[in-house]
Amino acid sequence: MPRQAEDRTPQESSFEDIMATRSSDWLRRPLEADDQPETQLFWDKEPWFWHDTLTEQLWRIFAGVHDEKAKPRDRQTEQAPGLGQERKALGSCDPGADPCPGDASTPRPPETSSSPANGSQDRNTRCSVVQEPPGRASPFLQSISWDPEDFEDTWKRPDALPGQSKRLAIPCKLEKMRILAHGELVVATAISSFTRHVFTCGRRGVKVWSLTGQVAEDRFPESHLPVQTPGAFLRTCLLSSNSRSLLTGGYNLASVSVWDLAAPSLHVKEQLPCAGLNCQALDANLDANLAFASFTNGVIRIWDLRDHSVVRDLTGYPDGVKSMVVKGYNIWTGGLDACLRCWDQRTIMNPLEYQFESQIMSLSHSPQEDWLLLGMANGQQWLQSTSGSQRHMVGQKDGVILSTKFSPFGQWWASVGMDDFLGVYSMPTGTKVFQVPETSPITCCDVSSNNRLIVTGSGEHASVYQITY
Repeated sequence: MPRQAEDRTPQESSFEDIMATRSSDWLRRPLEADDQPETQLFWDKEPWFWHDTLTEQLWRIFAGVHDEKAKPRDRQTEQAPGLGQERKALGSCDPGADPCPGDASTPRPPETSSSPANGSQDRNTRCSVVQEPPGRASPFLQSISWDPEDFEDTWKRPDALPGQSKRLAIPCKLEKMRILAHGELVVATAISSFTRHVFTCGRRGVKVWSLTGQVAEDRFPESHLPVQTPGAFLRTCLLSSNSRSLLTGGYNLASVSVWDLAAPSLHVKEQLPCAGLNCQALDANLDANLAFASFTNGVIRIWDLRDHSVVRDLTGYPDGVKSMVVKGYNIWTGGLDACLRCWDQRTIMNPLEYQFESQIMSLSHSPQEDWLLLGMANGQQWLQSTSGSQRHMVGQKDGVILSTKFSPFGQWWASVGMDDFLGVYSMPTGTKVFQVPETSPITCCDVSSNNRLIVTGSGEHASVYQITY
């Protein structure tokens, strides 16, 4: 059963208290020219990240450096911590060399594709299927709402039952609020509703986008974290549950990098060694100070974040690990051999195995119940019990499923793939609530922790959707 009260950290509680008193529009830094070529990560010593006192205090609370006696300082002399950097014109990657060979494990879109017709909707679904015409973003896009009620645990629809929480609700509409022009194929995305940033991962680096301001199509990220190793490229990224760290991994890299998002400037604070291994998926358990990664050679590696040491290597996948999710002591992995495996960190026994008929491309664990969602290469979606052998199919898409993601309270999930559609499905039957088209296959998706935003990666851009309940 879904829990009735959300666990909040002290930082998040303080954040909501401040937002209840004032909704601040964070002004965007105007674009400025950069005369120096971007050959390495470069940060201004005193970037103008803050534009008012409230914004500064919000970040101090988040970064854990709040000082009750601190007084507002002059904007030109303060040392501003955080994700900010002067906005620069892009172009840090060398266009003459492509260090990104094709990924054989990822299906390629066909040369010509047409969006399949939407099927009839299940009569039990309250919300009608949305069929937006495909096409690039246009000026009709609106700015994202950051009103205080977005962070309240209340449900104000006229037909809502007394005391009904929005945590128990199913979305009724998605609105595309912003396009983020990454400039190359987006292979992974992450979104933080707390810091109001989106992270788009391409093969040549990660770009950090601010979700504040009145922009429909954003071409200038707030920060850019390029790959520095020649011949290497990124494959995935992971935002920590507290939004304070970003993990990145990929091919031909000597380590998995852990970026510090709460420091005065963006920098790599930890290097988790994995020389000679090609990373496919990442996960982390901050309570236990553990990080996890799966690799193309079938190895699952566990690190201790306190000293960066390798705790253990798990082996057993002949064709490589494609997807991974960690819940408690269990490590669930899906591979190209169509076998779902469950490893127990506390033992050295062989994993439990559950055989399927199709390759497992994506995994997502329900945050409230003992169910694991599988997205398959044949387009099927399955719910597998994590406490037994029970399983059942919960719908099918018209193409390979590349990414699935449960909502924070487990009432619905998002599913994307080669059919060019972002689909929203309800628990536990998998009823399709609606689907929204993109112009090309959707490679990845993420849902914000406040249950209000979805970000998808499609082609060379990311789309940010706002959820209406």
